[in-house]
Amino acid sequence: MELVNCEEVKGRRKKIKERGQWNSNIEFLLVVAGNIVGLGNVWRFPYLCYRNGGGAFLVPYVVVVVTCGIPLFLLESAMGQYTQQASITCWEKLCPIAQGIGYTGVIMRVYNCMSYIVILAWALLYLCFSFYAKLPWASCGHTWNTENCEDFDALNKYNQTINSSLTSPAIEFWERRVLAISGGIDKLGSVRWEILLCAIAMWVICYFCIWKGVKSTGKVGV
Repeated sequence: MELVNCEEVKGRRKKIKERGQWNSNIEFLLVVAGNIVGLGNVWRFPYLCYRNGGGAFLVPYVVVVVTCGIPLFLLESAMGQYTQQASITCWEKLCPIAQGIGYTGVIMRVYNCMSYIVILAWALLYLCFSFYAKLPWASCGHTWNTENCEDFDALNKYNQTINSSLTSPAIEFWERRVLAISGGIDKLGSVRWEILLCAIAMWVICYFCIWKGVKSTGKVGV
């Protein structure tokens, strides 16, 4: 009969007790809501609806949400609450042979975080530009504008016909000032230092939002 090491058992229990816990149910619900409602819901979803049939797109979307999305979300939350482990170590307790699912989920999360950080960097850059007395994307005449730049609001105000070859100052600010889109994939262009600094700032902010686990994540939630 195998003897149980009491000190080892006590150490395991102490380790479990020291694991962070939510301060309240409200924190947990807010963090879950923040995880569900992301940039994809606010930014990408209306565009997808428009491209895929408008209101008709909501029918298959609701069906998939009810039959797949909600059950998978409840299953994931139940696994985390039951095992009190992260996405990889929880599978070690439930089914060690299925740990690959946890690693796959983490890899997917890394790629998602990369894309979200870039979008947040763009948002931070626009926030910085919004403190200008005159918004740089509100009018033409800047160094990045072309001859085709035209203020559509002014044209609409005077009921003038809009030429299809014209571009708005907002589009030119985005494509030529922020992104500096090159002429092709063979022309990489230069590093956009402003976006790079904004991306670094967002990585730092996100790190400090989660560096203490549920204690700091719950205060983000709130």
